[in-house]
Amino acid sequence: MSSDPVPVNFSLDRPPVVNADSPGSGADNGSLAERAGASEPLTAGGAGRDLAVSRIAAAQKTLITTEQLAACGLSDDAVTYRLKAGRFHVVVRGVLTVSSGQLPPLALELAGLLACGHRTFVSHHSAAFVWGLRKIPPAHVEVSVVQRCCKSRKEIRVHRIQAIDRNELRRHEGLWISSPARAVLEVAATASLDELADIVNEGQRLRLFRPRDLDALLRRHRGRRGVASLAQVLGGEDAVTITRSRAEKAFLKLIREARLPAPQVNQKLGRYVPDFMWREQRLIVELDSYQFHAGPNDFHNDREKDLVYRDAGFDVLRPTRNHVIHEPARVLVSVVRALERLRTE
Repeated sequence: MSSDPVPVNFSLDRPPVVNADSPGSGADNGSLAERAGASEPLTAGGAGRDLAVSRIAAAQKTLITTEQLAACGLSDDAVTYRLKAGRFHVVVRGVLTVSSGQLPPLALELAGLLACGHRTFVSHHSAAFVWGLRKIPPAHVEVSVVQRCCKSRKEIRVHRIQAIDRNELRRHEGLWISSPARAVLEVAATASLDELADIVNEGQRLRLFRPRDLDALLRRHRGRRGVASLAQVLGGEDAVTITRSRAEKAFLKLIREARLPAPQVNQKLGRYVPDFMWREQRLIVELDSYQFHAGPNDFHNDREKDLVYRDAGFDVLRPTRNHVIHEPARVLVSVVRALERLRTE
C-alpha cells in the first residue's frame, strides 16, 4: 500500500456499512437499502419494509441507522411506533438495533462508525480493545474522523484529525480501524507507562506488529502527543546503544554506593550465566537490552532461563539497561526490597 496520507475524500464512505449479500463490501447506505428490498418492493407495505430493515440489520450486527430506515420507507412515526413496541432499541443517537437482547461483539464500535458517518474509523482505546491489546473495552467508543466536524457525545468520544496514512488503517471484522501499531501510539497519549508497556508486550505476543512498525511510527509522528511515552517504554532513543558493559558497570556502582552486599557477576548457574547473583539471598538480576526489539526466540529463551532460576530457588528481577542508566533510583529500590524480603523469608 502507498504510504502517502489518505486524501480528504478517501473511500471510507459509511465505512462499516456492508452489502447485505456480501458482508464487508462497503456499500453505501442507499444502495444497501435498495438491495435489501430488491426481492420485494419497498412500497409493498409494512412487510416489505420490515424485510428490507431485517436484511440491513443482519449485515450490520443487528444495527440500522435512521437514514437507512428512511431509505427503507419508514417514516418517523413508524420508527417511533416500533421503538415503543420494543421492536427497535436505541444504541446511540441515530443508530438503532433490532435485537432485544445483548448486542453482538463489536456492535458498539460499529454503532460509533455508523453514527459519525464517512471518513471515520475506530481508534485509540477502542482500537486497542478490538485488536486484543486490552481486555476490557473503554467506557466510551473512541473513533477518529478525518477533516470533518463531528462532535463527541455521551456514548462516543470523537478525535478530529487532518490526515491519515494509508499504512495506518485496516479493515478488520467489518470495521475501518487504526492499525495495531497506530493504536499503540494513540493510546500512548493518555495511558500510564505501565499500561502502555502491557499493551506493547501484548501486541508483540500476538504478533500484531513488528518492532520496525513502532519505530516507523515514532519517526513519522515526531512531536505528536504520546511519542515521548512510547519511546520511553521502548527504551528511549539511546536504548539500543547502551552496551552491556556500560550497564553492568553502572549497576555495580549503584550497588556499591548503596552499600549493599556485592553480587557475583557472570557466574554460572546450571546451564546459564546470570548477570548478577546474590547466592545467599537467592536473588538474580538480569539486565535486559532493548526488549521490544528482541525476536520471539529471545523472548522464549529469557522465559526459559527464568524458569530454571526459579526452580533453583531464586527470585528474578529484569530491569532494562535503560532503567539502570536513566532511572537508577527505581532499580535500586527494587533490588533493596527484594533483598530485604528474601532475607526475612
